[in-house]
Amino acid sequence: MHNRTKNGDQSELKVRLRELHDHLASTSSISAEDKALLSSMVNGILQLTEDQQLTPEAADEHNLRELFEQKSLIYEAQHPKLAFTLHEVLDILARMGI
Repeated sequence: MHNRTKNGDQSELKVRLRELHDHLASTSSISAEDKALLSSMVNGILQLTEDQQLTPEAADEHNLRELFEQKSLIYEAQHPKLAFTLHEVLDILARMGI
């Protein structure tokens, strides 16, 4: 059961990260610097997931949770959809122990 839950979380994480990536690509009101940072983070997490190396240690090394939390708070008012997707990603990472 644990593997099924983990695989389900990883699948859901990939879907949410792709949604986040698409939203970033279509939004013009986010700074180029933030777009680049978030896109890099999304691509990095997707790569770690594909390589089966997304671990709490790897996430800590890259400050993933902290950066996503900061950005979700910043975008809460101006970009609620983006903030919501960031919160979903954070919830999935928490379920995965990351």
